[in-house]
Amino acid sequence: MTKSFSRIAFALLAGAALAAPAVAQDAAKNFNGPFIGAQLGWQQDRQSLTTSTVPPTTTRASGDGLAYGGQAGWDFQVGSSAVLGLEASITGRTGSNRFPTFDLEAGRTINATARAGWLITPEGLLYARGGYSNARFNIRNPAGASETRDGYLIGAGYEHMLAKNVSARVEYNYADYGNDNLPGIGGGARLNYHRHAVMTGVNVRF
Repeated sequence: MTKSFSRIAFALLAGAALAAPAVAQDAAKNFNGPFIGAQLGWQQDRQSLTTSTVPPTTTRASGDGLAYGGQAGWDFQVGSSAVLGLEASITGRTGSNRFPTFDLEAGRTINATARAGWLITPEGLLYARGGYSNARFNIRNPAGASETRDGYLIGAGYEHMLAKNVSARVEYNYADYGNDNLPGIGGGARLNYHRHAVMTGVNVRF
């Protein structure tokens, strides 16, 4: 009886010893699996309007606003230190940019991006981001048309685990939405769209 019990106890201890590294390895994968979260930050839209007159003239406008929204995605930890991820987000923004003859208001923005990062600690991820962005702009004062523009987004950031399933991040993003060729009296004009943003976010991980 005693020998049988000893053999069983030894087998259990041996199994636990073999399983411990695997459990520790899984626990170390903080950035692995699905997540959902919210974001808040500062956003600045910059536009320049350049006429085709001779000589051309350029009018620039920039406006700061509060950006807010949410995101969802999936991270994949590769090996002990690399992390790849996919994310979709939607944001809104307050404020507008003022030109001499009209205001340009930024509406909702939808992003679909990929990111690649490196764990500088088991809880800290340094990463770069890039992908597709679609933004809506509305003409105001006087009221005018609205349009959605396709562009690209690139950025970089840092994310840190606050608890077992909660992480927080801060990142900088730059977006470019191309140019509009506008008709006008005495010649056309070119309006281009750029955006800078510093965003903070919190993710809940599953």
